[in-house]
Amino acid sequence: MSALLYLALLVAAPTVRSQAIQDSRCYLMNGGAVESFFIGEDTPVGSIIGTLSVNGDPEDESGNISLKLQERGAAVGIAPGTKNLTLLRVLDREEKLGPSSVYVNVRCDRRHTADPSFVIPVSVRVWDVNDNAPVWSGAPYRARVSELSAVGARVAAATATDPDQPGPHATVHYSVLPGPHSEYIKFLHELDSTLVIAKPLDYERVHNLTLNLRARDAGTPPRYNDTTLYVEVLDADDQNPKFEHEHYVAVIPDDAQDGTELETNPGPIKAWDQDEGINAPLVFSASGPGAERLRVSRDTGRLAATAMLLENLPLTVVLKAMQVDNPDRYALATVSVRRRVGRGASAAVELEPGSSMVTPGVTATAEQKEIKFTRKEYVARLPEDAAVGTLVLTLNTSPHTDRPLQFYVSERSFLEKFAINSLGEVLLRKSLDYETAATYYYQVMVTDGATNDTASLNITVDNVNEWEPRFRYPLYEFRADLDSEQDGLNGQSGASAGLIKVGQLDVYDGDAQDSVTLTLRGLHAPFFYVNAAGELFLRGEAVASLNTTVLHLVATAHDSGAPPRQSSVPVAVHVSGAGLGAEVTSAGASGVLATFVVALVLLALAVCALLIYICTVRRRIPKGDPTTDKLSSGVVAATSGSLQSVSAGATTILDSTSSLDIRQEQNNVKHSQRGPGKSKVAPSPPEAISGAERTAGAGALMSDHIAGAAGRSGVAWPSTVIPARVKKLSWDDNRHTEANDRDSVAEATNPALAEHMNLTVYF
Repeated sequence: MSALLYLALLVAAPTVRSQAIQDSRCYLMNGGAVESFFIGEDTPVGSIIGTLSVNGDPEDESGNISLKLQERGAAVGIAPGTKNLTLLRVLDREEKLGPSSVYVNVRCDRRHTADPSFVIPVSVRVWDVNDNAPVWSGAPYRARVSELSAVGARVAAATATDPDQPGPHATVHYSVLPGPHSEYIKFLHELDSTLVIAKPLDYERVHNLTLNLRARDAGTPPRYNDTTLYVEVLDADDQNPKFEHEHYVAVIPDDAQDGTELETNPGPIKAWDQDEGINAPLVFSASGPGAERLRVSRDTGRLAATAMLLENLPLTVVLKAMQVDNPDRYALATVSVRRRVGRGASAAVELEPGSSMVTPGVTATAEQKEIKFTRKEYVARLPEDAAVGTLVLTLNTSPHTDRPLQFYVSERSFLEKFAINSLGEVLLRKSLDYETAATYYYQVMVTDGATNDTASLNITVDNVNEWEPRFRYPLYEFRADLDSEQDGLNGQSGASAGLIKVGQLDVYDGDAQDSVTLTLRGLHAPFFYVNAAGELFLRGEAVASLNTTVLHLVATAHDSGAPPRQSSVPVAVHVSGAGLGAEVTSAGASGVLATFVVALVLLALAVCALLIYICTVRRRIPKGDPTTDKLSSGVVAATSGSLQSVSAGATTILDSTSSLDIRQEQNNVKHSQRGPGKSKVAPSPPEAISGAERTAGAGALMSDHIAGAAGRSGVAWPSTVIPARVKKLSWDDNRHTEANDRDSVAEATNPALAEHMNLTVYF
């Protein structure tokens, strides 16, 4: 029975286990452990964020699971009977109106079971949307600027910030809205909040500027915010004072005395500062020959007679009105003093002011010759590269007089560029520049002490082509993506169709009136087009014929001056795109393959040359040392017992029957070399021979190498062939160093060497 029960349990166990595994309720369908959702911060409250991908049915009646949040007061919730996650509160990426992210835990329970609950973490993240407009800091703005401020001078900093997250939604672009006086002020850059002067200011034309500023972000659609800038233009001392009339005539009455005030025509003497904002006080004075005879009020400019004046008439002086705070700012006028000469019908006729400098009310008699300019307007032209000291023109006067003439100019600035001598010659004092000032206009007065006259002087500067066109950079390098640019051209038509914009060539000419024309040269120049604004385009029809990714050309700028000037810069364009890839890739692959083949050929040639060199060197080196070979031959001869006689150039075998087998002996020597630790002991030196033996042989020396050995005969060795140095030979000679070889050489110091020589070789 127990065995049967055990078998039944074994059969039922897999069934129970499979049922437990098949219950996947409350598990996520994707096999994950966390649910994540992303929504925009502008999602309305009550919207469904997403649906939980959990296995099971959460319906109230027929469902098999139940879902609910563990947290209370969360910004999200689960709609009853559904898996939908609903937004309950506003979310804000900037965390002003709500949280920027939500993390909750959803508890899932299996119905009709006692299984524990499952907790599913849910993450809701908020991405930024363009829901905030830029905000100005410290708006509206006010600034005060002098009228002498140069173009580009800083006016103010109008900064705006966007509360959105960093990126396009928070990038602020600045601009000045079109309107009255908007041409005077601009932003330094659309991404820079610095306001600068765009056009010279003039207090006498405009005192205050009111501009509208706009800050716009880069969102889609963009949001913007406007504000106002108030600029107060400050008057600067840039204007000279001015007299109400250029010429005054004072008439001395008949009863005039010392100190009598003189009336002037065509009105009282009056001058003022043309800088209305400053209106500096003026002081009056008189100059010229005889000016000490006329008394001038320092504050009002009123004239009074002196005793000297009454005795010396007529008189013409120069009246000067100068600013108290700036002596360089002054105005000039002339005053002629005359005496009334008659009454009634014989009274003098008053001349029109400006027709001459004769005093109104004074008769113009034939005897009175007035100084006059021959012209009322003098005009001159000279190039801007005229040398200093050049004669501009001559102010001719009539009639000719021997009295010295004095010339006066209405503007002190005249003396910065020009000078007038007593002959009326206008000379150039300082170099001219057309770009700085193209015209000069002055009023000139001449006087001889009694009469005077005025004329206008107009000097025009001619432009000279002294500047060559200049590019902004010495090298231009652009990149063109054919795929993206071609997509942008699909909807175009007309002149712009078929042209892919590559970049901008910025060129400037220092000569104001010169126009610059751009041309292209080089191998790839036909592929490009440049317009008058310097925009460089790649021709669309040239794309199909491109076989390289880098195009080189030269841009040349020509100006319209005389003589014309030009300058050039290299231009490199890197082209990329799918349409270019196949040809360029195949061309590149062919180039790589050709390079690899050339490298292999060069390597093979190098190996062959090296092998030839090694063989040549080995052929030149002998197989053994010459000395060693000779001594080795001697060893073989000594050990073989073959005795040779060297005498008078002949060699004779004395005893061939008693000689040993040379080959057998050589084998024995080789055998002794192979045996390690074994060496052959050299025989003892032979005994000295007697004097009778030394005299035998008719001048030759006889030596018996084997003393007392019967059947062996000697060898006659000439004394001149016996070496003085004998080297000990060994089979290990190749292992010795050069120093050891030197040590192994033994000197033959035997005193009987000349008579008897014993040769012993050691192995």
